[in-house]
Amino acid sequence: MPVLSVRMTDAEYKALEGYAAANGISMNKAIKDAFFEMLEDQYDLEAFDRAYAEYLKDPKTYTSDEVAKELGIK
Repeated sequence: MPVLSVRMTDAEYKALEGYAAANGISMNKAIKDAFFEMLEDQYDLEAFDRAYAEYLKDPKTYTSDEVAKELGIK
């Protein structure tokens, strides 16, 4: 398994250490969780941008009642 070394200031280290301790997780897990949350946020933003661009091409919208009727949901 690869190992990654991260340089940080003493203040950054103490902040990370405090966060991990307060949440009952390892510093390693805190860093991994933050990284993957950042990736998920980026993915969500890109998905939004694509959906919004598609919407701008045809800005027709539907009410929830129209959608329910179309799908046969009561």
